[in-house]
Amino acid sequence: MQTQIQVGRTRLVFGRETAMSVAEEVKRYQAYHPLLVTDQSLNRLGLLDGVKESLKRAGMDWVIYEGVTPDPVSASVDEAVSILKAEKCDAVIGVGGGSVMDTAKCVAAMAVNEGVLLDYDHANPVYKEFEEESLPLINIPTTAGTGSELSPYAVITNEKEGRKATIGSPMLYSRSALVDPAMTLGLPRGATAATGADALAHSIEAYTSVKSMQMPNLFIDALACQALRCLYEALPKACENGMDYQAREKVMWGSTIGGFVLQHGSGAAHGLGNVLGGTVHVPHGNAVGMLLPHVIEFNLDVCAERYAQLARAVGLEGDKENILAEKFAKAMKQLLDKLALPSLSHWLSDVKRISQLAELAVKDKCTRINGKPLTIEDAKKIYKKAYEEKGEAD
Repeated sequence: MQTQIQVGRTRLVFGRETAMSVAEEVKRYQAYHPLLVTDQSLNRLGLLDGVKESLKRAGMDWVIYEGVTPDPVSASVDEAVSILKAEKCDAVIGVGGGSVMDTAKCVAAMAVNEGVLLDYDHANPVYKEFEEESLPLINIPTTAGTGSELSPYAVITNEKEGRKATIGSPMLYSRSALVDPAMTLGLPRGATAATGADALAHSIEAYTSVKSMQMPNLFIDALACQALRCLYEALPKACENGMDYQAREKVMWGSTIGGFVLQHGSGAAHGLGNVLGGTVHVPHGNAVGMLLPHVIEFNLDVCAERYAQLARAVGLEGDKENILAEKFAKAMKQLLDKLALPSLSHWLSDVKRISQLAELAVKDKCTRINGKPLTIEDAKKIYKKAYEEKGEAD
């Protein structure tokens, strides 16, 4: 059974074998010669076979760019855009996890906009905005975590400055998102846990961003709570049994909805995590997941009312908001402990680097929109807690 719905700028098709309808989506935008953006391993494992078969049946020619890396760099976007223009491609299809989909977004935008990608980095004191409508973009996720298929953001590594650039624009929305939970069946436990932790952070941080704290949006709030419920109930099951389709489906819903609510902001788990990805190459989901419990603890005094509401959404009970908020913090810590993500010491050998990381972290856009403001000292304390904690995977 497939669900088809228009979610803002994006046409969402959710269900089994959605990838097999990709040619219909390409035609929907009067395009006939797409660029497929992916990475080498996904192509080699055959995860693009359904996409290729759909295009082949429709008589379409396509070009493949498979140079995306786990921490995508702006040079990859430049390379893919050059190929797209040389081959006169008229649409972009991203098949992969967040790195692939973020790259595909930027390729579709930079194909028709001026300058270089990092001109559009929101961390710059002055940055450009995309003015031209991107090429038709169809994203097909192969992990359940980033929700990039429904978000207006892309995270790309700034090679020169050694940090993650957060690029956001309505022009980065997918025209179509083809979401098939079966694409995640058999995904290894570690990847399931890390990407799921990212999705969990999206639902929680969108609910406690500065924007949500100051101007609550009932529509976003309801969706964030639903995403959190899906992940709270199903993520441990998906980690325990990678072939449990019902669990995979629920986690994928949590991820996709989480990507949509991200438009209302994120927070310090993402901001501090982005720095870890850009400097010491911690995979994004691992970075965000290891930091999230400590950020929730840091936010408790300011975000207690919002955390209490999230606690009720996952079935926790209590009358006093501060106690219920503490219950929520404990429940999220227990859930993340079950995921057994490695601690920061797994990647960071020199604890003295924490001061440098903290200075970068407070400049990150996501940190700046955290529900409770962070100083450099606050960031240091959160990093140190993540460093000192030992995960089961260490």
